[in-house]
Amino acid sequence: MRIALIGNGNLAWHLSHAIRNAGYRIDLHLVTERNPSSPWLSTTDMNDLVNGRFHMVLLAVPDNQIALVSAQLPEEVFAVHFSGATSLTSLKQTNRAVCWPCQTLTQGTSIDYKKIPILFESSTPEMQTYLEAILKPVWGIWMLATTEQRQVAHLAAVFSNNFSNYMQSISQNLLRRAGLSENLLLPMLKAHIELLESNSASSIQTGPAKRKDENTMQLHQFLLQHHPELQDLYTLISKQIQDTYNNSNEL
Repeated sequence: MRIALIGNGNLAWHLSHAIRNAGYRIDLHLVTERNPSSPWLSTTDMNDLVNGRFHMVLLAVPDNQIALVSAQLPEEVFAVHFSGATSLTSLKQTNRAVCWPCQTLTQGTSIDYKKIPILFESSTPEMQTYLEAILKPVWGIWMLATTEQRQVAHLAAVFSNNFSNYMQSISQNLLRRAGLSENLLLPMLKAHIELLESNSASSIQTGPAKRKDENTMQLHQFLLQHHPELQDLYTLISKQIQDTYNNSNEL
């Protein structure tokens, strides 16, 4: 089976490496700019792909380009995209699939591809057979999920990963302004992640909002007096925690 890959971002970089590590190959890699270090034959011309008689095309492109790129591909190809938020029907081909890796993928980083959870969905039994034969051995722990389930998982990932990382950036900025190391709280963060491996997040919630420590929360608000946007964020999240644990008796 001849396979083509479209894209040259973080996802395409890791997908390419995972395929190579598994002993498979990409027959053509469509990129925006030629990359001389690419292990695959590459092109910047979509016509090379369209006219190349490829069986499966992997669309590692931004969400807003999936439908546009799919519309340029032949109807008979087996098309796969890798977005968490984009519907399966954004692909125009009859044989289509989604394989969303539940993992932050940053170009150049080392990842154990076999440990990545993959939420997948396919349009036909034939498409699923090809997925299991070609992509399943390449990476991940595969779980069947509907579009709706995958989109909820993507939303959950935004809260769990993207939002929490933004909170870390706030934390680091506060520490730096106080003349302290940005890494001061990393041991605390690592210990918390370890707790999450065996406990639910709700069962290990702590902090002044959880224990209704109004004096400490007022002090924190005072310390944020020159950052009203952070005051608002602190107030909103503290209220959410208090409302959630309204019946808590923690000291």
